Amino acid sequence: MSERPYSEVLQELHRIHRQLSDLRSRLARCPIRVSAAGSRVVSAEQAVVDVKESIQSTKMTADRKQLQLRDSESKIETIEGKLNAANTNEEFQIFKEQIAAAQMANSVMSDEILEALEKIDQLEVNLADAIKRVELTKADQAKIEAEVERERTSLESEIARVLVLLEGVEKDIPPEVRADYTRVVKVRGEEALASIVNNYCTQCNVQLRIQTVSDLKMGKPVFCSSCGAFLYFPQ
Repeated sequence: MSERPYSEVLQELHRIHRQLSDLRSRLARCPIRVSAAGSRVVSAEQAVVDVKESIQSTKMTADRKQLQLRDSESKIETIEGKLNAANTNEEFQIFKEQIAAAQMANSVMSDEILEALEKIDQLEVNLADAIKRVELTKADQAKIEAEVERERTSLESEIARVLVLLEGVEKDIPPEVRADYTRVVKVRGEEALASIVNNYCTQCNVQLRIQTVSDLKMGKPVFCSSCGAFLYFPQ
């Protein structure tokens, strides 16, 4: 065991554990970034499918209405033939009203067909944009995957280096508390240690008893009675 003060050892251990926590947190975010990029690609691809389905549906609607319009125009021709052959004014008037009603319906149907065709044109533009969006998200996905792989390799290397450093410093822990330290750190990580500021534990913000502070000043290993963290005076 080195001759370094106990508080100095705990402070350095606390710093190392915080560093490890940060590195591991960044490492844990790596697959999340990759997953998010993949989700954006899936979403963009689904948008293409949705636009294609909308185009198909609108085309079917336009085709159906055009067929109905042709049928209606054919019926008008038939009624016009009957109109020309009408024997009475009453028949003539009935056929004339039927033709007017059919022509009105055809006018509405023509407008609907025109709207459908205009919608198809706009959807075709949207489809081109959606396809381009897929290409962009796939390129972004490949870029992120490459970045994440580089970052993951770097983080794993840095974590390994810090763990070696941690192991070296942990050798300076007094033998009588080493087992307790190992147990608490395994469960709580960086929260297993806490500095004291103005006689308050910075982990749980509880004021320490006078005897606890006195023991620490004497260099004795002390736990916080509230949160259980190893306490130390920052150097």
